[in-house]
Amino acid sequence: MNTKFTILNKLKIPPLIFFVPVILGLIIEMNFSRVEAKNIFFIYLGTIIFILGVLIMILALKEFYVNQESPAPFISTKNIITTGIFRFTRNPMYLSFFVSTLGVSIILFSLGILVGSIIGIILIHKLIVIFEEKNLFSIGGYKDYKNITRRWI
Repeated sequence: MNTKFTILNKLKIPPLIFFVPVILGLIIEMNFSRVEAKNIFFIYLGTIIFILGVLIMILALKEFYVNQESPAPFISTKNIITTGIFRFTRNPMYLSFFVSTLGVSIILFSLGILVGSIIGIILIHKLIVIFEEKNLFSIGGYKDYKNITRRWI
């Protein structure tokens, strides 16, 4: 077995992969002047979207624990979860990352956070989701679940 490949796979920690570009986007943006928009509409809209992202995460975590599965992608999945939020999306945890940071980018009127979250979700898709889905085909019922439930929304 290739030790280097194994170590790299263990370093694929989804929150780290997602939030590093978000934080970098914010840092880059902070080094340039930006328009400060304190529009109450955007604060409320962003807050609602942020809360939706947190709610999606809570619902996903609930289903993981009810079904005795781990949300950690490096722990093997025993059963496909098709209940709760998983009826609507195959990747609610990763979706929650994006939705919550979208809300924060609206609240702060931050293009850096928005661009970082878009880069982050693309990285999650390329580095984690595609790899996870290849492994899930070996579990009974995944093919049917994949055909019925959308990957993101």
